[in-house]
Amino acid sequence: MTTLQIMANGLQVSFAGLLAGGKKVPEWAHRLDDDAIRKRLAHIIDFERQRRTLHRYETAELIGVAEATFTKLERASGNISVDTIAAIAKALKLDPATFLFSEKISPTGDLPVSDKVEG
Repeated sequence: MTTLQIMANGLQVSFAGLLAGGKKVPEWAHRLDDDAIRKRLAHIIDFERQRRTLHRYETAELIGVAEATFTKLERASGNISVDTIAAIAKALKLDPATFLFSEKISPTGDLPVSDKVEG
C-alpha cells in the first residue's frame, strides 16, 4: 500500500480515489491514508471472521493467503498488496472500493484491532 500512497500523491489524488478507480466514494474517504485503510481492512476481516465463526486459518484459506499473512492483515501491520485486497473482497463477495469505504465502519480509522490469539 505504500507504493499506492506514493502514486496517489504523485497524481495528486486521494488514496481512496486511486483505489476506487473513478467510483464515487464518500468525501471523508478522500482523507484516509494507507494506515487508516489498513485499520479499516483489519476491522472488516476480523468482523467477518467472527460473524462467520471461522478460525484464522480458515479465513486465511478462504482469502488465499498464509495464516501468518492473515494475522498481519488482522492486526493492521505489514504492507498489504492490491492483490490481497482484491482477494479479500472476492472472498467476502464485496466490491473492493465499497467495502473499504463503507460508512458502516468508522471513517476515522480509529478501530479496534484484535490482539486475541487462538489456541
